[in-house]
Order: sequence, then structure tokens, then C-alpha cells
Amino acid sequence: MTHPRRVLLLSALALVVSLVVGLWTGPTPVSLSQLTWSLVHPNQSLISVIIWQIRLPRVLAAALVGGSLALAGLVFQALLKNPLADPYLIGTSSGASLGATLMLLLFPAMAVIPVGAFIGAVAAVFAATAAARRRGGTSVVTVILVGYALSVILGATTALLLTLHANDLQTIFFWELGGLGGVLWPQVTELAVALAVGVVGVLYLHRELDAVAIGEEEAHALGIDVRRLRWQLIILAGLVTAVAVSASGLIGFVGLVAPHVARRLVGSLHRYALPVAVLGGASFLILADTIARSVPNIGEIPVGIVTALLGGPFFIVLLLRTTRLEGGR
Repeated sequence: MTHPRRVLLLSALALVVSLVVGLWTGPTPVSLSQLTWSLVHPNQSLISVIIWQIRLPRVLAAALVGGSLALAGLVFQALLKNPLADPYLIGTSSGASLGATLMLLLFPAMAVIPVGAFIGAVAAVFAATAAARRRGGTSVVTVILVGYALSVILGATTALLLTLHANDLQTIFFWELGGLGGVLWPQVTELAVALAVGVVGVLYLHRELDAVAIGEEEAHALGIDVRRLRWQLIILAGLVTAVAVSASGLIGFVGLVAPHVARRLVGSLHRYALPVAVLGGASFLILADTIARSVPNIGEIPVGIVTALLGGPFFIVLLLRTTRLEGGR
């Protein structure tokens, strides 16, 4: 384990480098001097418009979505005492997607997507948590399989709704594909506010979260109301997941990789792991999105494909390692 402050500084530096790379890279060539000048002196030139109206909101949205998914993954892993928990894998993202689809079907306006996404995300994570608690003595693998099954069921239900209401849900269909190309400044603001609320809330509760991550009996012995704490943390994680999913669609594995790497670097104390995970998730998604929009001879692919290709092998290795540590139960 490296010194937390040093890791935090390096994580912040990595984020700055990722931001520069994301702003610098694109179909229109931009030199570093042009990039710097446009950021410092915005004007109506083509380069300045590209930077301020296209690349900057997209890159910032990628950072905020990545940080949000990392925060949610960190919370879910602690609550479930499960290093494989992730908003995508345990059904939270799929729940947000289904909730947004239902809300848009009932109330045809894009403004209701975040509301439906929030309700769906919180409902899904409560369902996954309830299933895990009923199987409190079983292996991590069983918990992950329950969450994955829930994700498949919710995803299939969303696909059915899209099939039955193709004309009414054309907007949500394109949103379901994922990606950050259409993000505008108002959505960046929403993402920033949601992530700020999540970070402040989790940092405020970091000692309680540390205790629950060790065990509920230990938390009770310290006088912590575990049920109330679970509600608070699930609502916070559900909020940031819902806002992230409503802006970007379904993006997997960010909430798995970033928290795990953060804990490996700075340990399990959440006052250190949280900022490192958020910064790491932000950098990871910026770079993944930069790759997604820079594919030779293709142009742009959904960023979820890139995160799956990068995070999928990581998940398999982590799953095999966890199974081996549990003795294959």
C-alpha cells in the first residue's frame, strides 16, 4: 500500500493528463498551443467552438460519469462486502434504464428520464441487496450471479418495451446505446451536482461505512444504526448512478475497476479510497471515451464497448481470484 496522499496527488495528476488528452484528441486536429489559447481566451473561432461546445462538455461529462460510477461501486462493494459489486453487474444501471424507459413511456418528455432512472436504480439495488442478505452465508459468486440475473431480467424487460413501443421510444433507444456525444452543458452541471452530493455524503459517513464493510455486528457494537445507514448510502449511490446513466446510457465495469484499484493502492479506509476511486474512475472513462471516438476507419463506437473490453478481463481475473480464496464454494 502506497502513502495515501502520494496516491491522491498522482491520481489528480492522471486526471489532468486525461483531460488534456481528451481535449486534444479528435477528428479536427488541434495543437496544444491552440488548445491552451482557446481555453484561456474563448472566442468565436472554429477551434474555440469545437473546444468549448463539443469536446469540453463531453470530456467533463466523461470524468463526472466515471467518478459517479466509481463512487457507486465503492459503496456497493462495502455494503455487500463484495469486491465484485458494480452498478452495472448488480442491476443498478439496468434498473435505472428500465425506470427511465417506463417514465418516458408514461410521460413523454426527456426531462423525466433522471426521475425514472433514480427510482429504478434504487429499487434494483434494494432487490439485489435483499437477495444477498437472504443468502448471507453463501459465496461471493452466488451474490454476483443473483445481481447478474437481475440485470439480465431488467435489460430484457427494457428491450421488450422498446420493441412494443418502437415509435414512441425512439429517443430512449438511441440513449440506451450509451455514449457521451450528445451531452450538453446543463447535463454536465447536473452530473457535477449529483457527484458533489455523493462525495460529500459518503465522506460524511466514511467511519460508519468502514465499520459496516468489516461486519454488521461490529457496526452495531459501535452504536451504528445499520438499517438507516444502508438507506442513506443506497440513496446516495442510486442518485449518482441514476444521473450518470441518464446522461450516458449503460456503461459497465467502471464501478468495478476503479474502487478495487483504489483499495489496492490506499487500503480500505473510505476517506482515502473514495477520492482515489473517483479520480481513477474519471480518468478511466475519459481515456475510454477518447479511444471510442478515435477508432481508425470507423470514427466512433459506443464507449461501453471499450470499457467492456478493458474491464471484462479484469472482472474475470478478480472473479477467479475471489473464487480461489473462498475455496471454490
